[in-house]
Amino acid sequence: MLMEFLIDKVFSLKTVSVFENLPEASLLDIARIMEYEEIPAGREFIKKGEIGDCMYIIKSGRVKVHDGESEFAQLGENEIVGELALLTPIPRTASVSTLEDSLVYIIGRDYFMDLLYEKSEILSEIIQVLIRRIISLNDEIAKLKA
Repeated sequence: MLMEFLIDKVFSLKTVSVFENLPEASLLDIARIMEYEEIPAGREFIKKGEIGDCMYIIKSGRVKVHDGESEFAQLGENEIVGELALLTPIPRTASVSTLEDSLVYIIGRDYFMDLLYEKSEILSEIIQVLIRRIISLNDEIAKLKA
């Protein structure tokens, strides 16, 4: 059962943009530090302003990223939220609540940082994804200004 669970985690990681290009050995290392949690519909599990210490991978269900009643995005299966918290302890920039019963994998910063010291290719991939997101956000800002 434990090995099947690890394999399921590895397959889940392969579908997440941050990790999709990593070798399976690295994915297995990450899978070993992942926890999971079932979160009922309507629960806020990330609160704006709190210091983040983990990233979430949505295994099933849907969540919304919001600030009070203002909704910024809806995320679903194989999408991530809170990834900046893996790299630095900064306040969360938005809240995240479940729209339906959801299963999430959780990667804690402390365990992840230990892993990064051993596997630098993981950090490289995350940096590339974050750069692509910044470029995309800059493009959206430019369109809004136009």
